[in-house]
Amino acid sequence: MKSFLLPLFVLLTSYVVEAQKTKGSIEEVTLASLKMGVYSGDTSAAAVILFEKGSAVLSAAAANGLTYKRHVRIKIFRREAFDDWANVNFLVERGSVFKLKAVTYNLVNDSIVKSEIDDTGVFKKRFNKYIDEIKFTLPNVKEGSIIEYDYFIRGEMGVPQWEFQHAIPSLLSEYAVKVPNFVTMRHTIRGLISPLHKEENKMDVWVMKNIPAFKSEPFMPNKNDFISSIDFIFSYSTWESITARLLQDQNFGGTISEVPFLKKHAEEATAGVTETKEKIIAIHNYVRDHVAWNGVEDIYAADDLKDNFRKKTGTAADINLIMASILRKAGIRVEMVLLSTRGNGFVRMDNPTTRQFNYTICRAYIDSVGYFLDATEKYLPWNALPERCMNGIALVISEKRYSWVDIDSNIKARTVATSDLVLGEDGELNGKFSYTRSGYDAHQMRREFYEKGKDRYLADFAKAKQWNIVKSEFLNLDNVDQSAVEQHEISLQEHGTEANGLFYINPFITFNEDENPFKADKREFPIDFAVRSEKMYVANITIPDGYLVDEIPDKKLVLLPGNKGKFSYSVTQTGNRITVVSSIQINNRLFMQDEYPSLREFYNRVVAKHAEQIVLKKR
Repeated sequence: MKSFLLPLFVLLTSYVVEAQKTKGSIEEVTLASLKMGVYSGDTSAAAVILFEKGSAVLSAAAANGLTYKRHVRIKIFRREAFDDWANVNFLVERGSVFKLKAVTYNLVNDSIVKSEIDDTGVFKKRFNKYIDEIKFTLPNVKEGSIIEYDYFIRGEMGVPQWEFQHAIPSLLSEYAVKVPNFVTMRHTIRGLISPLHKEENKMDVWVMKNIPAFKSEPFMPNKNDFISSIDFIFSYSTWESITARLLQDQNFGGTISEVPFLKKHAEEATAGVTETKEKIIAIHNYVRDHVAWNGVEDIYAADDLKDNFRKKTGTAADINLIMASILRKAGIRVEMVLLSTRGNGFVRMDNPTTRQFNYTICRAYIDSVGYFLDATEKYLPWNALPERCMNGIALVISEKRYSWVDIDSNIKARTVATSDLVLGEDGELNGKFSYTRSGYDAHQMRREFYEKGKDRYLADFAKAKQWNIVKSEFLNLDNVDQSAVEQHEISLQEHGTEANGLFYINPFITFNEDENPFKADKREFPIDFAVRSEKMYVANITIPDGYLVDEIPDKKLVLLPGNKGKFSYSVTQTGNRITVVSSIQINNRLFMQDEYPSLREFYNRVVAKHAEQIVLKKR
């Protein structure tokens, strides 16, 4: 990571003046605050924000842009808070002026000792084409430390969002915003608790005190969509104006309509191919194989796309805009689609700004049917988007207009586990076992297999399962259009339990749902499974000749309203062979809070049924 050298103690004159104005409102760090061992408002908190103050001032002179300041002080109670709170990162527009001061306070022999940050603790790296990421680490942080940092940014940027709520409690959060009278701006407040608004020194100020920690819930969407926060948007911004600007931008619309050298790649990718569908597949695979994704999410392509082909790497925007350009040069109708990934939060249609988006894909047409395309993932088929893209609505940029589309997938995460096992009188299970994975499950398995290599993959698999694997075989891993199959010969020791002349067997050696992920009585936020899924378990177990089946579980069928989920379970016996079939399907990606009780009860029934045993007795 490249070091970002900062003059840490020489700040801009305007910043010093502002600091002098506000100095009286911020108390100095005291012995009492350093000796504080717990926050009484939440004794489980590993840290507490003592205060967080910020301001955003838009100058009347456009050349000066916007000045943004943030000042934070945090009390650290336990070591588990170090990673999340002593390591700070945020985004700035490239070319902005940035200044920082940061210090750690510790109590040593009843004296306050300050450790100030130096250049080695501050870094800047490229986040995408127009944005940099700033990272810094507070020095000498210990249990009981107080950390404090304040920074200043000046640049041509919009008014930044402000988050009042965090994963730890906060005593005070305050944000002041000032724009010229001729600028019309609106704001949107999110979250379950709202700040108080006041006017002070010709600024709009939002204040919140004694803020509880935000508590995440299992399978919830991006928490940034639900924490208490405020967003700002200039009223002159519209989706029509954004569309027009994007189409004219050389790193977006210009990439699709121009970049002459890509014509050669279009001809190379489609040589000998005549059908539209086959051309789309060929171009998708060509781009995927020639330019590997570097992990950067972006909506604008690089200035020199030839460099991407030379280095064989690029951002998501580089890759997918290259693909769109080649598709168009091959005579295929194509549109660009801007979206916000799952890690970036939901898109709000009432907030027209490109800042909401961090990713671009394209949609190619076969006659009147459009297909979403993304060439960043090596182990996904041509017509499947990465899971990170499954995040609701997206903006379609088509010629000189825009429209909205819901991003969904025609595939799901599906795994079928099958086994043919023989039970010994000592409780040992021996036999064959296989996973057949398709869709997102196959993608995840292939990626893990090739990243680790076969030997490490098998070692980690055996360790996690606590199986003795005698022999393994893998099929179809190189063909992403087919299911990925892994087959094992296995041996499991002491799988059964004997008591009072009876022998108890849990038939599940995998996919055993033994705990409900939804434990809370009520739900505050939506439930987001990302993709639809199905897990099927089929086990054939041959019991020893000296035993009879005394008891087997009853059949079970559980349906969620609207067929949004289905659980089926059956155990049958033919001679000394027992067959167990369990299937769990989640047919909806997103469930609302009012659907939580039925979803929770659905999993309660799955857990209860999977806990039932097969009971054998000696003849």
